[in-house]
Amino acid sequence: MRPAASTNPWFPTRQPNPNARLRVFCFPFAGGGASVYNGWGASLPAGVELVAVQLPGRERRIMEAPFRQLAPLLDALEPALAPLLDKPFVFFGYSMGTRVALSLAQRWQARGAPLPLGMVMAAAGAPHRERTSREALNDAAFIELLRKYEGTPPEVFAHKELLEMVLPMLRADFALADAVLPALPVRCPITAFGSNADPHVSLPDLEHWGELTTGGFRSRHFPGTHFFLRTARDQLLAALREEIVRWCPEVGP
Repeated sequence: MRPAASTNPWFPTRQPNPNARLRVFCFPFAGGGASVYNGWGASLPAGVELVAVQLPGRERRIMEAPFRQLAPLLDALEPALAPLLDKPFVFFGYSMGTRVALSLAQRWQARGAPLPLGMVMAAAGAPHRERTSREALNDAAFIELLRKYEGTPPEVFAHKELLEMVLPMLRADFALADAVLPALPVRCPITAFGSNADPHVSLPDLEHWGELTTGGFRSRHFPGTHFFLRTARDQLLAALREEIVRWCPEVGP
């Protein structure tokens, strides 16, 4: 019998895998939800259980207030994660999600808690380097910024009421994405994924992730722009699979 799907709001699409040797926790980009990772599990080794993280303020949690700061977000997320840390695990973060993943790893390292076997950080520059905050942008300028990222569905811009409903969540997510984190290297290895034509994250920006690990670093490049997880999905999943097997051969090919 297939295990029942998760009822935990943080992991609404989780399909428990009793035979899993490893869990991969996936953190979404700004405005994204757990559904971004639908179907990914089928492309990973049979010994892997994929756990997509659903933050408040979107999809099934749209009526909940989104978090604007990382510390309170981690305080809320950690108790939900705790029961799932009974097996080795890997983090995958995309754009804003890289901030959540690294923040957790830095926090757990400071406590002496177990760390991921490795982290894949995609479509993001290293978060210990100074960046310009988008906090002060007025709504018109912020909406234009969203258009440039090409991650928001066109129908959202076409419906004023829908846009007004999701703007607070998107602004909160961008506040998380703009957070500058401490330059504290973690012991687990980091692999940075980037695209050859991302106007928001250059390939040199990607290399600075190497400053945040003492466990080994490499980068991998894909065709496309910022949302290459859509346009180069198969290549990305093949690369993710390779990283997982490299860090945890027990999961199988």
